[in-house]
Amino acid sequence: MKAILANLCISFFLILSAYPANAFRVDGLKTPQSFIVDPALGNYFISNINGDPVSRDNNGFILKLDASGNSLPFIRGGSPQVTLHAPDGLALKGNNLYVTDIDSLRWFDKNSGKPLGHIDFTGIGAKRLRGVAFDGEGNLYISDVLANAIYKVETGNDHKVSVFSKDNRLGNPSGMVYDSVRQSLIIVTRATGRILAVGMDGKIAPVIQKTFKNLYGVDWDRVGNLLISDSAEGKIYRIKKFSRTEIVRENILTPAGISFDYTRNLILVPSSKGNIAFTIP
Repeated sequence: MKAILANLCISFFLILSAYPANAFRVDGLKTPQSFIVDPALGNYFISNINGDPVSRDNNGFILKLDASGNSLPFIRGGSPQVTLHAPDGLALKGNNLYVTDIDSLRWFDKNSGKPLGHIDFTGIGAKRLRGVAFDGEGNLYISDVLANAIYKVETGNDHKVSVFSKDNRLGNPSGMVYDSVRQSLIIVTRATGRILAVGMDGKIAPVIQKTFKNLYGVDWDRVGNLLISDSAEGKIYRIKKFSRTEIVRENILTPAGISFDYTRNLILVPSSKGNIAFTIP
C-alpha cells in the first residue's frame, strides 16, 4: 500500500505541470468510485474499491491528497481497527467522512482517518449502497442501486435509519445531490438513464425529459447547473436551467462519482476502469 501511495504522489506531481492552473490528474488508482473535496481545508478524497465491488475482502482504501498534491496517510482496509471492503460514495459533514461500503455505512475522522462509526443496512434489505447526499438539516440520504431504494440517516439523532423511498420508478438510483431551492433530492439513475427529483414528501418526478444511457454521478456547478456523468457513454454533461444539455467532456473510460470543487472551479472525475482521477477546469 505504501508503494501505491508513493506512486500516486509521484504521478500527481509529474502530470500537474501539463495541465491548466489548478487542474491535475492522479494515476495508479484501484477502481476509483468517488472523488470529493473538503471545502474547509482543500484536501481531496478518492474512494478505491481495489478488487471485486461485492467482495468482503477488506482491501478497499480511501486516498487523501492535500491542497498541494501531497499524498497523506489515511484509510486502508485491513489496517488496525479499520474495515473497508469496497468503498463507493463519499460525503463530508463537519469532521466526519462518510462512505458507503456494499451494504454498510462507515464514517471516519477526516483528519486522522480514525474509524468513528458503522451501520449495517442488511436488516432493512440493503443490497448495494452507492450515492450519498446531505439535506439542509444534516440528514444523510443513501441510494441503493440494486434495491431501488433511498435510505435516510438522521446524523443528529444517533444516526437513526429509515427507508425514505422504495420504488421501482427510481430506476436503480446512483448519484444524488440535494436541491435546497426545491427541497428535493436530485437523483441520476443507472437502469433508465433518467434524472429524477424526489421531494421530501416522497413524490418522484422527472427533472427533464431527455434520457441518457447509464448515469452514475451528479453535482452542482458554481452557477447552479447540474453536472452528470454517464459511465456507459463516457461523457460528462452540463444541464443548464433544467433544460439545455451540453457535453463538457467525452471519451472518458467509465466516469463514476463526480463532484465539484467550488473554490478552484474544477469538476472532479474518477475513471473507474481507467484507474485514474482527473479534474476539468
